[in-house]
Amino acid sequence: MRFHPHPLWFWLLVATPYVLWLGLWIGARFFQFSLKPLRPLVTVGYGLGLFFYLALSVSDHKTWWAISGAMMWGCSGILMLIRSRTTFETMTFPYARWSWPWNSVTFSVPSPSLRIHVRDIDTVTPFYVEKLGLRKLIENPPGESDGIALKFKADGNSVILTDRQGFMTGRTPILFTKKISKMRDILAARGVAAGAIQQDRQGTNYLEIHDPEGNTIEVVEEK
Repeated sequence: MRFHPHPLWFWLLVATPYVLWLGLWIGARFFQFSLKPLRPLVTVGYGLGLFFYLALSVSDHKTWWAISGAMMWGCSGILMLIRSRTTFETMTFPYARWSWPWNSVTFSVPSPSLRIHVRDIDTVTPFYVEKLGLRKLIENPPGESDGIALKFKADGNSVILTDRQGFMTGRTPILFTKKISKMRDILAARGVAAGAIQQDRQGTNYLEIHDPEGNTIEVVEEK
């Protein structure tokens, strides 16, 4: 495949959305710059980029097609950055011993959200953050004002730590993972005492872990 040379202004235009993303990330991460007011403007930029990207895909204007594509994907990345910044208290994942990204496995929360009764929320929270990889939400979901809400990802279900017994507490919480053997290794690397992998009557693999207050959490392999 032969790539045609482009002038400097072309590469500057293509790089601008990504440089802007990096600048906003640095501003939000280290200088607490608020990204929320930028959402309407970036949304318009994404819409325009998408429109011209699709419109020019069937034309001979490949230069402007590439520029509009860079604008679309750059704005998309900025929107995800804004969403993350306005969803969680911290932008980065909690410090823990994670496996490399290409070998990593993650948890998912079944629907509806989990409610776990604990006696001391402040004491137990670091386990769920540092060992399991949850992040605290800036605002609790509606109707969940009696504890703190955490999520693995912005579009996932919540884990609610509450000091009040009642609705949906008392049952054993379940977390899903796609590779239970690797997740067990990761948990062990983080200092979590994970039980042996067992199999239920349906042939589903699972293991048990416990939080600092002794609450049992089942880790189930998702098929």
